[in-house]
Amino acid sequence: HGGGTVGGGPVGQGGCEGVAVVRRGGEAAGGMAVVALSRDGTVGRELRDRAGTAVRSTGVVSRGAGGQADRCAEIATTVESLVMQTTEGNVYWLETAGGREPRISLHTAPLRIDQVLREALFEQTKCIVLTSATMSTGGEGGFAYLRQRLGIDEADELHLDSPFDYREQCLFGIPDDIPDPREDQGAHDQAVCRVVVDLAHASGGGMFVLFTSHAALRRVAAEVRGMLGTRWPLLVQGEAPRETLLKRFREVGNGILLGTDSFWEGVDVPGSALRALVLTKLPFKVPSEPVTAARLERLAEQGIDGFMHYLLPHAALKLKQGFGRLIRSRRDVGVVLLLDPRVSRKRYGPLMLESLPPADRATGSWADILVRCEDFFARHGLGEAWPGMAEQDTGAPVST
Repeated sequence: HGGGTVGGGPVGQGGCEGVAVVRRGGEAAGGMAVVALSRDGTVGRELRDRAGTAVRSTGVVSRGAGGQADRCAEIATTVESLVMQTTEGNVYWLETAGGREPRISLHTAPLRIDQVLREALFEQTKCIVLTSATMSTGGEGGFAYLRQRLGIDEADELHLDSPFDYREQCLFGIPDDIPDPREDQGAHDQAVCRVVVDLAHASGGGMFVLFTSHAALRRVAAEVRGMLGTRWPLLVQGEAPRETLLKRFREVGNGILLGTDSFWEGVDVPGSALRALVLTKLPFKVPSEPVTAARLERLAEQGIDGFMHYLLPHAALKLKQGFGRLIRSRRDVGVVLLLDPRVSRKRYGPLMLESLPPADRATGSWADILVRCEDFFARHGLGEAWPGMAEQDTGAPVST
């Protein structure tokens, strides 16, 4: 917790069942802090006592010793809250991480934030303006999901059209011959690899490929790396810090970046460095994830369809955020591809698409859409004719 590491082991005295040893960088008062978990689940205050004893025994309050004692007390309170689950309306869970030194961590999160926002913000302020490009799920009542999640009962709503000419600036392709990832994940991975390579030839690189899981990203990265060779720099999330990847992507001008959740939003790459965007799957939350599972359970208890009132609107907003990575100014142009056939085959598909910008839409086989992509890039002077591609066609690595 708080940058420390937590390990566990048996306790031989004091009637305790477990002990958590909290180690922090540098020398802490008392050498270490110990949190004892008693049989009834309460948390002992041994860590605070040890820190206080260390200060009293020296007769001198060393730099940071008092702060360490306070910090130990804070950790004790936090651990007690996690173990006893004292915060009403929160969900609690435990996570494990592998590696040479396996780690176990305890987590908690509120199921609802509407009451907190209402009491701490909305009822304390005369006027609040909430503004964002991704607040509405589209159509009539598009702000309903946001208002429900934030606890907004009364508000004036205004939905403004985008200043961008999406029909001219963007081609949105939805291939209908991509395998369903739920039915055959391996076949879907292969289709993603094929599309990435084909689109790289059409666009001359400059591509984001966004995934909904790290596992899928790693599988495709391993396969597509050999298919691309050195012609286009391949940048993979997890192999370098996020900002380092983005910096290099902007610099090389023809990179292919593979990313997951953190690249679906908050990323700004205006200009021709980003001219192709591949969304590999609809960004639905994982129903078994602790907070999601708890919220779905709560909705079910209230007789509310969790898919239609939680999973679907959340995915629609997330899809809108991902789509928004491409067109960042009136001068930007590019292609967006969605490689999930469910958007065309499921009855909720139109609801997902309704929230997206009105780009020029292409549906059909991937072969047909690829032709449309090639024509689009040629019309805008991009693709294989993109300046600088002649040198890279030799297969020589791109210098940065």
